[in-house]
Amino acid sequence: EVINRAIALVRPPGHHACACHAMGFCYFNSIAMAAKYALKHHSSLVQRVLILDWDIHHGNGTQDATYDDERIMYVSLHRIASNGSGGSQGYFFPGTGRCNEVGPMNTSAEGTNLNIEWTQSHMGNVEYAAAFSELILPILSAYDPQLVLI
Repeated sequence: EVINRAIALVRPPGHHACACHAMGFCYFNSIAMAAKYALKHHSSLVQRVLILDWDIHHGNGTQDATYDDERIMYVSLHRIASNGSGGSQGYFFPGTGRCNEVGPMNTSAEGTNLNIEWTQSHMGNVEYAAAFSELILPILSAYDPQLVLI
């Protein structure tokens, strides 16, 4: 029997590591490297990869590494300062991951990046359940990835 779907739980994901430098205690972006490796070396089985990143911080390095690749959908649930600038709510590391960052406009990668911004603290089961049932799962169903990396 051939298995045509897989899920890999990868920790640490290295989601802050950028192509040119380490950041946020992340030295290698292992999750972005795993996605690109699977696409290159297992292309007969894997044509679309989903990276699901739910962490209090946005995975800026993973978004940067996958932003223009239509074969990789990056979904991030993370906290962001409510005013986005250092005002009364303060700066929330790394200060990236806005909901309007959906992939390069007017390209085949547009729509393969989804940032769900929590502008308040203490998001719980109800908020996460709503994000998954109303946004993430319908989008994933349409995207139909062969590999899911969390």
